[in-house]
Amino acid sequence: MWTMNEHYCPEQLVMKINTLYLTVFTVYKIEHLINETGISKNS
Repeated sequence: MWTMNEHYCPEQLVMKINTLYLTVFTVYKIEHLINETGISKNS
């Protein structure tokens, strides 16, 4: 069940989504860069 013990503003929700997106995007880019450098070093 949904409990409304916290009042969420749309701005807070957007900020949380943006933070989550930025975290995932940064991790993805770092892993992609590590994989690219690993491949270039091996070849």
